[in-house]
Amino acid sequence: MRTLWTTIGFMLFATTTQAADIFDLHTTYWLQQVAKDNKPVTSLAMEQAVRLKGLDPTQSSPCLAIKTNDGNWTKALVGFGFRRGPDDKPFPVLLIERYVTYRADRDGATSANGQDVILFAGFSFNFDIGQVVPEGQGGDIRFTAKSEIQAVDNAQLYGMNGSQLPAPEVGSKPDPRNRAGVLATDFAGTWKINADGRWQGELRLNVENNGRSHGTYTSDESKSRYDVTGRMSGSPHHMKLQLHLDNATQTFDAFLWTKDKSAMAGTTVLAERTFGFFATRVIEGKTRP
Repeated sequence: MRTLWTTIGFMLFATTTQAADIFDLHTTYWLQQVAKDNKPVTSLAMEQAVRLKGLDPTQSSPCLAIKTNDGNWTKALVGFGFRRGPDDKPFPVLLIERYVTYRADRDGATSANGQDVILFAGFSFNFDIGQVVPEGQGGDIRFTAKSEIQAVDNAQLYGMNGSQLPAPEVGSKPDPRNRAGVLATDFAGTWKINADGRWQGELRLNVENNGRSHGTYTSDESKSRYDVTGRMSGSPHHMKLQLHLDNATQTFDAFLWTKDKSAMAGTTVLAERTFGFFATRVIEGKTRP
């Protein structure tokens, strides 16, 4: 927990800059698991929130899962604090450090996202539109003078007690086929890739838990091998890859099949020209159909 002092008052927040990667990995599926395993709470006080486990050991900000009044799912990192008022007395504020709202009608699509929103006592926040709103004007949560977060109307509020992601098995690579939901590491493996029928080859990709990737591409035609780097982009089933050729860089916007993780497809850009590509996963020396 870090203390932030300002010239106009003071705030005390559990802040972090290291939650971004694992925070991004908690998509709608994992937020729904919170609701599956826990009952919603009508309110969450500061004393309760600060006892929640962080998403990983490197950060301490409480993470909330919220089913909004419109039926969408939101994840939010929050911090509690105080600000000095005109009478020199502190009054509570809530800092919404980061939030992302996923649309219920389109898997992976978002309706709102933002960061560093200060919510004063007596006001509400609508996560579907990403706006602070007055009482009675469609908020999903309200913040009270007692440093409590309260669910509004039909919204459901959950305190996430640690990460919902499955722990990796020690000494073995996780199998992307043995569970629902998508992790960035599901991109890892060997792929037969075909870009516009022009470029065909084998992609071997390693992916870290934070979504960073590296590997090699071997051309079927020339047998030349090139380095590949990449990173997760927005959601675990979307990755941006860069193929480092001798005199150019070819980029790929890759989307992983979310049901069985057996294929990926998207677009590739080379010399300012855009083409389509697809890739199928190779398992035990065989290309998966």
